[in-house]
Amino acid sequence: MVDKTTFMETLRSVQQIAQASPEAMTKEEIRSYFQDMDLSEEQQEMIYQFLLTPQDAAAEGDAGQAGESIASPEPKASPKAGKQTRNPHFQMYVRELSAIPALTAEQQNLLYQRLLSGDQSVTEEISHQWLKKIICIAEGYATPRAYLEDLVQEGNISLLLGLGQLLGKASDYEADGAGSLGKEQQKRLEEYLEAYIRGGMESYRGGVEGEADSENAILAKVSLIHEARKALAEENGTDPTIQELCEYTRISPQEIVDILDLHEKARKG
Repeated sequence: MVDKTTFMETLRSVQQIAQASPEAMTKEEIRSYFQDMDLSEEQQEMIYQFLLTPQDAAAEGDAGQAGESIASPEPKASPKAGKQTRNPHFQMYVRELSAIPALTAEQQNLLYQRLLSGDQSVTEEISHQWLKKIICIAEGYATPRAYLEDLVQEGNISLLLGLGQLLGKASDYEADGAGSLGKEQQKRLEEYLEAYIRGGMESYRGGVEGEADSENAILAKVSLIHEARKALAEENGTDPTIQELCEYTRISPQEIVDILDLHEKARKG
């Protein structure tokens, strides 16, 4: 089984490489990054579709086609989202979503049926119908450190993974012999995909916020050691030893040494 965290980190890295490359990556180049993962041909093809056309978010067609889409109405940037969205390419991406044709409930159902039967060619069309909704979901997770555009990218990757998990799983959704999918089964399927998307965003935000907490903790310890050195020097008339700082701050001797070394390197730098 492919480790989800490793897969998503690899996919994100390869996507950045593909976006920075002046020429499109070949399938062989993409495959080399995932060669140590046990991926099926269908999963590999889904990766190719995702990476080889990363900016092709808008599908061709009549934007006025009648019908109810999975995707919510085009998201309006909330005050919080507006502060997060600084990337002009992302702004363009959001505008392009209006060109994606809306599908009827019956059309969506047929696409899901084909996915469940093992037809991976429908994953791109299904994902297009989720793009606006992913932005709406991401707005609820945006923070000063977790940017909206990064959360949307994480949501898109999670959607790709979720669709891969549903590929060929008709029996899990009680589809009959003809592959028919009832309304309740379709609702359950969509709830599964949304949960997969939210899980990816929560994991990403947790990592970002965790890094922030770690940085704040280090800064607090640096400040505490600085104040301790100052207070002990005034009290004893000499610079305190590591052991004295340890007893004063309750920070381990090794951590004090590491922090002082970093401080000294930063001062000299």
